[in-house]
Amino acid sequence: MVGGNIRERYVIGVDDTDTPEAGSTSELMRALAERVDAEGFGEALGVTRHELWPSPKVPATGKNACYALAIETDRSVLDVEDLAVDFVRERAERAADPGVAILSRHSDMPHALAFGRRAQQELLRLQDAEQYAAESNVLVRGLGAKRAGMVGALAAAGLRGGGKDGRFVWLRGLRDLGGRVTAGQIRAATPIERILNEDGEELDRDDQVETFDWIRPRVEEGEPVLRTARSKEERRLWLPVDRRPSS
Repeated sequence: MVGGNIRERYVIGVDDTDTPEAGSTSELMRALAERVDAEGFGEALGVTRHELWPSPKVPATGKNACYALAIETDRSVLDVEDLAVDFVRERAERAADPGVAILSRHSDMPHALAFGRRAQQELLRLQDAEQYAAESNVLVRGLGAKRAGMVGALAAAGLRGGGKDGRFVWLRGLRDLGGRVTAGQIRAATPIERILNEDGEELDRDDQVETFDWIRPRVEEGEPVLRTARSKEERRLWLPVDRRPSS
């Protein structure tokens, strides 16, 4: 409760804010999360990256990925829409074709999730996004000339809402971790509670984890989960299963 009002959770899906030459939707979403926290709009619960079907027909700037930000706030869905739309318009590249989707407690999350899963297996079009958004009561906005970003935005919102897809690229305190830290330090500095070994068992608070300056927890049951494996060189050291891609 904030000021006597009930806090609700929203998922903001965004896609196509960049071009092959400039911009980064990942960076834009991290900046949006920081603004939500800094301006007291609500609490940012993390930015996640979701990979879609890598069709050569999709004009992706890298891998075909979209992003979602979950927040808790006592503001209305229209306030959330205004915040997200204004921010994307302000930060997106001029030649981009961005889309924004807002999933709320009034949305049919399983139907939006079904759209996201389809987008990971086949090429979907603007008309598909419009139909699914209407049927699932998800607010979508196309902010570019072709409105193509609506497809990835709706997919991102649905996949994050489903709570079993993607990786966190921003969590409070995540980027402050570097080098070797203990599992207890990770839990204290970030919202990550579950740090698991290969057998799915929790690491002890004093177990050492090599971060490689790049921790990207998975989304499992809606929460950040860091999966690790024991180092072959140092038996008392644990390494993240998901590592930074080699350049």
